[in-house]
Amino acid sequence: MEQVTLIPLDKLTPSSANVRMHVDQLRVRDLAENISVNGLLHPLVVRPEGEVYGIVCGRMRFEAIKLLREEKPDVFAKLFPSGVPCFVKELSDREAVELSLSENLRQNSLTPEEVGRAVARLYEQGLEEEDIRRRVQLPLEDIKRFVRLYARLREIAPLTAESRPGRPSPRKRRVSRTGMEKVVRVVENLERQGLVEKPEEVARKLAEIASEKKLSTSELEILAHKLRERPELVKKPEELSKLADEIAGREMVERIVLLKKKVIDEVNDYAKFRGITFNEAINELLESALSRTREQFSGR
Repeated sequence: MEQVTLIPLDKLTPSSANVRMHVDQLRVRDLAENISVNGLLHPLVVRPEGEVYGIVCGRMRFEAIKLLREEKPDVFAKLFPSGVPCFVKELSDREAVELSLSENLRQNSLTPEEVGRAVARLYEQGLEEEDIRRRVQLPLEDIKRFVRLYARLREIAPLTAESRPGRPSPRKRRVSRTGMEKVVRVVENLERQGLVEKPEEVARKLAEIASEKKLSTSELEILAHKLRERPELVKKPEELSKLADEIAGREMVERIVLLKKKVIDEVNDYAKFRGITFNEAINELLESALSRTREQFSGR
């Protein structure tokens, strides 16, 4: 059995080898609540990195524990009086990337871009596709697909930035990487269907349009959905531009909102029935409910 070491929270930091790029704040909050009730069920896996310990596995748990310290200091003090339980391992960069990728794949908690980036790093460290397949238990076709997606996202990287709630600042023309990932995945699917001949050019054109129109993450999700519905648009730049104007004209603003699982399931069912995105469905339902509420108040 591995020995657990208690390490002060301030001595922990995400490792340079950790494959996670994006942290879902809603999941962090849910995890923090779970830890506050049940304690930390699985220690973090870390490696020495200078004066601190780099977190190879457990980035979400780390963020949740930090949130606990900030919002529930009494609970944090009770659960972690002497430090955070960790398994300390001596790992090379390649071993750390492998371990981080393997654990997150088992949890199914990475975006395709994150998987592609991690696999590309393993390529750079000397592993062949067959080695990666065997070590992280990922099918060869998926390895190639994720790396191809990551390569295309890198090509449009100058136009993109990490997503933030709300519409991009008028002074900035960089668009959400999270949103563009969804758009590029649609382009990838259209390429496999034989509907796109030059996916790199299409992806870059879409990124330029999104940048010009300053589309938010949610608006890019709607754009991706519309492209799935009307793939012929990728060959019609003028119509694409008009569609982006229409989406931007809706003035969508992103907000982090906690919804009951039952509500989410029902909205998902409604979205599937209507053939629209989750965001479109929830806006449609809210607008309808608000309209009825206004009528009730106006009748008083």
